[in-house]
Amino acid sequence: MLKKSLLIVSLAVVSSLAMVTLLAPAPAYAQQAKVGKKVGEPLAAALEAGKKGQYSEALAKLKVADGVSGKTAFEQFQINETYGFVYLRQRNYAAAAAAYERSLKSGQLPGGQVNDRTKQLAQLNFQAPRNLPKVIEYANEYLKATGGKDAAMQAMLGQAYQLSGNDKAAVAAVQNAVKLSGRPEENWLRILLKSYGTLGDAKGVSDTTQTLVRMYPTQDNWRLLSSELRKQASGDDRTALNVYRLMTALDLMDKPDLYTDSAIIALQSGLPAEGVSIMEQGYTRKMFAPKDEARAQRVLSDARKKVAAQQPNLGKLTQAANGSKIGQDEVLLGEVLLSYGQAEQAAAAGKRALAKGANPDDAWMLIGRSQIQLKNGAEARKAFSQVKGAEAASVAKLWGIFAGRI
Repeated sequence: MLKKSLLIVSLAVVSSLAMVTLLAPAPAYAQQAKVGKKVGEPLAAALEAGKKGQYSEALAKLKVADGVSGKTAFEQFQINETYGFVYLRQRNYAAAAAAYERSLKSGQLPGGQVNDRTKQLAQLNFQAPRNLPKVIEYANEYLKATGGKDAAMQAMLGQAYQLSGNDKAAVAAVQNAVKLSGRPEENWLRILLKSYGTLGDAKGVSDTTQTLVRMYPTQDNWRLLSSELRKQASGDDRTALNVYRLMTALDLMDKPDLYTDSAIIALQSGLPAEGVSIMEQGYTRKMFAPKDEARAQRVLSDARKKVAAQQPNLGKLTQAANGSKIGQDEVLLGEVLLSYGQAEQAAAAGKRALAKGANPDDAWMLIGRSQIQLKNGAEARKAFSQVKGAEAASVAKLWGIFAGRI
């Protein structure tokens, strides 16, 4: 299921990472004297035509120069360089790469330009139609020669490995890119996400997705996290309810069972007002098909009856919790008050719960959610950062990221 849930990423990551400068400068003829007249005249004409965008004429002239017998190695090098220039201007990347590769292997390229040419060949072969073995060959050669410090090239190498089916190598290369960069690009993280999914690395998927939504909190990236959220909702009811609450806040509730299941947990937790709110949102979004209607109506009707019984007694509930020495009573009171929109009172109940020794994770989650309802993102993030339990902290981190929107 991990692979299937990440198929959406596979198309998204197939985009260029480190684009080559597509219009290369014209070849320099510092050693023009070494080019004989028979080669030099058509070669110069080809270069001039290429600069003007007259590519058919340029290639015709190049064929004349290339057809001269007895050419020196340097003359052939200049012909290949000009072929590369013209093909690159045409955006014929495969032909340009082949011409520049001939130049590189000729031994005529000045030593100070070899690394740049190697990098260019990796980039050109990455353009459509991709030649992935060449990308991997030249990217590795360039990174080895230059100390491996080019983050964009590491990422491009990682994508080439991924597209070639070597996800383990893809992860290693993109991790290098992430370490080198102060802020990894969104596509780099998506490459990691897909490769971790293919490898069945659940922790890698979870950690990378959380980094993705923290750094690039788009709706699409949150949606990638929805399957991870649903897995976390399979834990205890408190964790599950906080997951469903976050999914509701992010507009990720896209199945009728998500509404009814979360409403039922709210009812079981003594929060009928929250159950009513959840079900009404489901109806507003037209989530319930005829086959879902009977169950949905039962849940909504039950929630409304329990609200009618609970709401008039909020004062008594408050007095009872205030007089109790049990911190969890304050947590429950706060949850009830928050479900009726009384965020300030809920936050105060959370603080009293902490003082009375309640489960701190429950109290801080309550305070954080109350601060979100009060539009106080900074305080919400502080509260969520205090949640330490293994399952609860994982969800709290995501709530903290969400609070960054406020």
